[in-house]
Amino acid sequence: MVTGGEGVDTEQEIMYLRGEVARLGADMANLTGWQHTQNGTIDRVAARVDKLQYWIMGLLGTSVMSLFLLVANLVAKN
Repeated sequence: MVTGGEGVDTEQEIMYLRGEVARLGADMANLTGWQHTQNGTIDRVAARVDKLQYWIMGLLGTSVMSLFLLVANLVAKN
């Protein structure tokens, strides 16, 4: 161990940096876990949006077909 004014400051700085590296490692692990959770949530939301899109397309197709049949019925009566 280095003794003296400069050595003590360097040793304290090294200890501080070790603590910071450990804290950053823990933060990164937490963020990685959070990211996995968010990815799963985004996948579930995307699946729901896809289902909703199919429902909307089905309703649109049904509405267009109903409108077409209504017009055909009105034309046939005249």
